[in-house]
Amino acid sequence: MSSKVLITGGAGCIGSDLAEALVARGDHVTVLDNLSSGRREHIEPLLAHDHFRFIEGDLLDQRELDAAMDSVEMVYHLAANPDVKFTPGDATDKDLKQNTLATYAVLETMRQHSVKKLAFSSTSAVYGVCETQPISEQQAPHPISLYGASKLACEGLIGSFQHLFDMQCWVFRFANIVGKKVRSRGRTVIADFAHKLLDDPTRLPILGNGKQAKSYLLSSECVDAMLYAIEHAKQPINTFNLGCSDSITVDRIAELMVEAMKLKNVKFEYTGTEGGWAGDVPRFLLDVSAINQLGWQAKHNSEQAIRFAIENTLLEMNQPTCKL
Repeated sequence: MSSKVLITGGAGCIGSDLAEALVARGDHVTVLDNLSSGRREHIEPLLAHDHFRFIEGDLLDQRELDAAMDSVEMVYHLAANPDVKFTPGDATDKDLKQNTLATYAVLETMRQHSVKKLAFSSTSAVYGVCETQPISEQQAPHPISLYGASKLACEGLIGSFQHLFDMQCWVFRFANIVGKKVRSRGRTVIADFAHKLLDDPTRLPILGNGKQAKSYLLSSECVDAMLYAIEHAKQPINTFNLGCSDSITVDRIAELMVEAMKLKNVKFEYTGTEGGWAGDVPRFLLDVSAINQLGWQAKHNSEQAIRFAIENTLLEMNQPTCKL
């Protein structure tokens, strides 16, 4: 049976993949996105569909949020500040506003409209630096970035609203998500490397020491995991790590990019610090046994996801690629 759903941030890379999947299965989908980082072309194929509606608007505009929430049965809240990195001089409240306050606005508007189901895109950044890895959902979170702290605050609000107002919620702590679409803001390491090598194909500046190791998951598989968990996990609040069971180093990603761009003798130059930037978690490997035991497992590992994302990033940049 079809449902009426709202996706916040639905013109983003993950949100638009989610919108496609929900429309394909027969749901009536409303996307609310201010296009600050999402792209209209991500949802262009859906705009003429009878079951799809797009509202260009901001979550902190109550009129637009009310209009988007009308007759909705479930919310997929993916909208957030995409710039995980904090750069000196940045406003320290951007994550508070775009993540925490926006999430409160979504939850309060859900309460007012009697919408009882929420899926939320959290992040592995809530864990911070963990000596014990892989990191399970039971690990006490200690975020070291404003982004991670704001997402953890969102989780706290979700837990409180769920308890007080009889909601059912799914919280997904994502690994690094990559795919066929390229973000217009919050550039990933893949796009960063590609642009740097286009500027100078003889050298590649790398933030950190190149030994940072993190897990990557394809956007399409992230969407599949979310929908699977929502169908099969029925507790009042359900929290899952979403990723695969391995990681890949920054050095290896650099090697794959150089190979894909058919370059030779590229010199890697490091900033020398363990993390790439202030608040960066140098290494994380998520324990994904909970989602695996529920019955879902990633089909591709981190390197396979990176290879796919490199190929599609270079195609979007109109660059010739070497099949990886």
